[in-house]
Amino acid sequence: MKRLAFTFLISIICFLKVNAQALETEDSKPLLPGQLAIGTGIEFQTSNQGTETAMPLAFELGLTKKLTLLVEPVAFTNIHSKNGPSATGIGDLEATLFYQLYAETKILPSVSIAAEIKIPTAQNSLIGTGKTDYTPFIILSKTTGKFYTSFNLSYTFLGAPQGVTANNLLNYALGTTFKLSEKSILFAEIYGNTSSLGGDAPESVVVTTNPNLGTQELSGGENIVAFGYGYHVKKNVLLSLGVSYDNNHAVLFRPGIEWVFGGEK
Repeated sequence: MKRLAFTFLISIICFLKVNAQALETEDSKPLLPGQLAIGTGIEFQTSNQGTETAMPLAFELGLTKKLTLLVEPVAFTNIHSKNGPSATGIGDLEATLFYQLYAETKILPSVSIAAEIKIPTAQNSLIGTGKTDYTPFIILSKTTGKFYTSFNLSYTFLGAPQGVTANNLLNYALGTTFKLSEKSILFAEIYGNTSSLGGDAPESVVVTTNPNLGTQELSGGENIVAFGYGYHVKKNVLLSLGVSYDNNHAVLFRPGIEWVFGGEK
């Protein structure tokens, strides 16, 4: 409880200049031209294998009425394993370009396509693979009453570490937000991916055949459910707290803040 209180306090301290997405599921609504969102969040995950703390950052810019750029570095990651090596350092950087093909109508959802590249900026092999990944995906979003629901489907072309055989990943996400009041929202989602190790193998650490590379952590098959609450302290500032649980029995707590400003009126 003390650690949770500490991470929540850090998020409050960062309030005036930071941002973090409440949902992992991307939506199809682009930012306005010139609109900017910047920020951070705190993630704390615990499981029977150990704990992990991370501070992801987000910089999102509306380029045109249909085109949005999202850049997501990870400023800090700490992995503490109970039975294996631990690691501390920066994480990988992800850059995603979104293009809205169709805007939402009364009947049809909005549709966007996106392309993401993961740049291997992590210096520790337990935090990142040291290889570049590419992920194209499609996004559908629809408003139904007080619900705003999005569905993502994507495919990741993995850059496998030397000496490791890794399968590409099929990823999915389904998330929704519910407008509880003028200032409050509830959100929930389910998302996951196939295993890079084949079959239904859980997340694990793989030792490469090259001893100079050390240990490498690859994604196993994951299915995650998450829910949370958000409160608009200002019209363009959302304070949120989310909790998720996955098939590897890991629990993740994520306090965060979303801040969007600027853009055409």
